[in-house]
Amino acid sequence: MLPETAYHGVLGDYFAEHADISPYNAYTDRPAMLDLVGDVAGAKILDVGCGAGHYAAELLARGAEVVGVDGSATLLDHARARAGRRAKLLLHDLEEPLDFAGDASFDGVVCALVLHHVTRRAQLLGELRRVLRPGAGSWSRRPIRQPTGATSAARTTPTTGSNSPERQPVLDPFPADAVGDVPG
Repeated sequence: MLPETAYHGVLGDYFAEHADISPYNAYTDRPAMLDLVGDVAGAKILDVGCGAGHYAAELLARGAEVVGVDGSATLLDHARARAGRRAKLLLHDLEEPLDFAGDASFDGVVCALVLHHVTRRAQLLGELRRVLRPGAGSWSRRPIRQPTGATSAARTTPTTGSNSPERQPVLDPFPADAVGDVPG
């Protein structure tokens, strides 16, 4: 996400406040992503585009060690208020390499609703692959605008090996305004 398009100031405050209660964030996307993540007790997880810290707080509650990165200082302030000192939260431009992380340093990556904000997606995805340990999980969701105007989501499954079919992205379309269990 380019720094000038990150959610700064009043926009960041608005997003943080409404992500708690908005039907899509609170009742569709976040529960679906957290269901995909599953048991992360003892795992080191990178929360890419951590925003106001909703995922970081839940991952911490599930026993994970969390490093969150976001391009907005405003959202990181909200994330710190939500997660306290339990998470390491970094101001980072996702258009740049993840130079704070070593190779194979994370057990999993959560990348929720941020890929569509990044212009250098291939570079970011390459960096995420670099920082993941072999066999680690990666979970990603982003809105996809369909030709009909409907919205769906894409997700990737946890990685299990270099030639595993589970390593491939899985398109799992469902309405963005759906509430309740996500098929899959």
